[in-house]
Amino acid sequence: MRKAALVGPTVLSFGLVFASLLSSAARGDEGRLSISGYDPVAYFTDGKPIQGKPDLETLWHRLRWRFASVSHRDMFVKDPDRYTPQYDGYCAMGTSNDAAAHKDTVDPTAWAIVDGKLYFTHNQHWLNVWKEKAAEHIKQADREWQAVNKLPPPEIVGPPCAASPPTTKVAVRDGGHWVVIAGQLPRDQAGNVVGKGDLKAQIEQVGKNVGACLAGGGASVKDIVFTVSYVTQPAELMKYADLRLRYFGPPTPQSAILPVPQLAGPDYLLQVEAFAATK
Repeated sequence: MRKAALVGPTVLSFGLVFASLLSSAARGDEGRLSISGYDPVAYFTDGKPIQGKPDLETLWHRLRWRFASVSHRDMFVKDPDRYTPQYDGYCAMGTSNDAAAHKDTVDPTAWAIVDGKLYFTHNQHWLNVWKEKAAEHIKQADREWQAVNKLPPPEIVGPPCAASPPTTKVAVRDGGHWVVIAGQLPRDQAGNVVGKGDLKAQIEQVGKNVGACLAGGGASVKDIVFTVSYVTQPAELMKYADLRLRYFGPPTPQSAILPVPQLAGPDYLLQVEAFAATK
């Protein structure tokens, strides 16, 4: 068992000051905040995601970890190997993706504990896919991790691509990159819904947003490998094959259309994720 680099809070004031200084130094040396600042211990003790506090932070494996309580920080410091997520908190599905295995961001609410180990995925859809063959994906990711661990962290694609959820450019195991475009909604640059009640208009706006993210990552429609579309009117979506081809490329065996009762709000009819391969 290895201990995290932090004096426990049961030490008196000097220990608390030291802990504060150490976490500050960690910010300067290692900027990445693991699992978006969520408390890794809470998944085990509370069975749900809980946001950690900035003043309860420690450094482990060159990553910053936050906690919801002093007791959770104590537990982590005592036995960090028990509570840290696998693959340094990167997406368990992406890490198991054979030649395209990569590091990618995760949704802290897309999680699972298997055989006492904590795993995260990019979003809820990929969590469901991962769970279908969890044991197989875990074995594959465990084999891949030695190589994937050496890859650079994902790069966030900036404006005009929307900041939330983040779109990333990731290095893949066997060379090249993927642009992983997070779910795009029919919003304009000001964040307003475009085409209320009009699926065609929403396809066009989502397509423009996907295009902006592709361009930001150095890719184009022809580089799209597959898409995942969440739609409230799947039968209606099928009528617009020409628009889908223009904005999202030809459908592939990996592409999916997922019917959903509602998206981020009642005015949204469509959300699209896209995955593009580049050099």
